[in-house]
Amino acid sequence: MDLTPDQALFPTVGGGTLVVGSAAAGAGLSAVRYDAEGRMSLVRTVAVDHPSYAAVGGPGGTVVHAVVEQEAGRVVSFGADSGVLAPTPLAGAASGGAGPCHLAVHPGGSHLFVAHYGDGVLSVLPTGADGAVAGGATQTIRLAGREPEGDLLTAPHAHMAAPSPDGRFLLCTDLGTDRIHVYAFEGASGRLRPHGTVQLPGGRGPRHLVFHPAGRYVHVVNELSSTLTVCTWDAASGSLEAVAELETRQDPGSPTVNYAAAVRLSADGRFLYTTNRGDDAIAVHAVREDGASVELLATVPCGGVWPRDIALTPDGRLLFCANQRSDSLTAFHVDPSSGALTRAGEPLTLTEPTSVLPVGP
Repeated sequence: MDLTPDQALFPTVGGGTLVVGSAAAGAGLSAVRYDAEGRMSLVRTVAVDHPSYAAVGGPGGTVVHAVVEQEAGRVVSFGADSGVLAPTPLAGAASGGAGPCHLAVHPGGSHLFVAHYGDGVLSVLPTGADGAVAGGATQTIRLAGREPEGDLLTAPHAHMAAPSPDGRFLLCTDLGTDRIHVYAFEGASGRLRPHGTVQLPGGRGPRHLVFHPAGRYVHVVNELSSTLTVCTWDAASGSLEAVAELETRQDPGSPTVNYAAAVRLSADGRFLYTTNRGDDAIAVHAVREDGASVELLATVPCGGVWPRDIALTPDGRLLFCANQRSDSLTAFHVDPSSGALTRAGEPLTLTEPTSVLPVGP
């Protein structure tokens, strides 16, 4: 589907563009325009199979990269003029593993890091001068498994590749072995070197994480236990240590089967948001002491089913939620003083949305 701007775009004042990934075959990668009130309109959908996660890079944020989550994993790069995806890709390359589910761009823009859920591989891919992927994986690291522990997962399932804000280190969550791996990144060679590992208690399933802007803490959402782990972070030494754990659900004893998914921080670091698939809710947390203390304030219905990803707009005034199993994208106003969420606009119908990424102006 390809709509002309006069059919699809809202005024740019107070608005912007989202790129939305999908788990469905043939659904493609979509560009969605929104206004200050959270009203949404589909601008363009480009043909990509299973583009489950996307990241922005390139000069001035003009390139969007997406993983193709299939057995033979790939990365594709698209130009993004004012946030609107070009109809054809700039480049594509094999990602180096099976079932890639997440990718991130090095802060310097020189490389991409890809996490593969299917076979537990972490890979590094180069980018070119235009910011697009410039070839296949130059390094692949297969994460190690562990001895069986009852019914717990034991095979590695890499779920996120997250470079530190200074680009010196990379953190990789392994949902299958309850580990968070730390790698040192050598910019000259473009290679990762093992630096440390944090072992969480069994059954946590670390999925995604965020670095607090104050620089001393990392917050990790655990899919299988629906909890949030607070870790100290020493940016100079690359030392990570788990120090606290809290719930992402108002009623942890609920019989509803639940899997936590996304975690996002407000730009000022005062509020943290997580999603619960099963409860179908977004949890609002207060963050204090520069990230050391986190408190669950409320949970808000996500407006759909299976909230797989959320994103805050650059101005922090809106939050968007990708509800995979109800084929919908929902919007919320964010209260900057309390972090509270209230529904905004009407849901937008998209097929199996799995990631949402603000891009462009």
